[in-house]
Amino acid sequence: MPLTFGLQNASDMLAKLHHEHERLEREVTSYNFFNFVVTAYHLIEWVKRDPVVSPATKRDLASVRQDTHIAVCRDLANANKHFKLNYKGQVTSATSRSGYGVGRYGAGTYGRGEESITIVLTDESEYDALALARSVADVWDAFFARHRADKSLGAAP
Repeated sequence: MPLTFGLQNASDMLAKLHHEHERLEREVTSYNFFNFVVTAYHLIEWVKRDPVVSPATKRDLASVRQDTHIAVCRDLANANKHFKLNYKGQVTSATSRSGYGVGRYGAGTYGRGEESITIVLTDESEYDALALARSVADVWDAFFARHRADKSLGAAP
């Protein structure tokens, strides 16, 4: 019996990624960002294990795994799952700040504002949560667009 409660294939998980991205675009919160990075990283597993996805598409997952933005999602998802990284990853820190003057103007709860999440990588480059999410969504959209021709990834969400 399936345990995926309505999510049936890799295309469904891509739709979930877009849903999480939209929530994050509406308001940056630790909850929204966590949901986004976990979905973004675990979409790899959905493509890998979806029985209708072609072997050629599954082989091309190596290109996604090598992408820096996806590696950041891996590190953040694993660090949040285990409270720390058990390996040397791409991310050296991920911090959240909130309060007056933080986050986008007019976003977030009145009087509190929006969270600002900053990720620092081992090469000292920095991303904010929204920039990372936009890049990750682009990576997955490009992957799915490349493989729609084999019809194993279904229609665009």
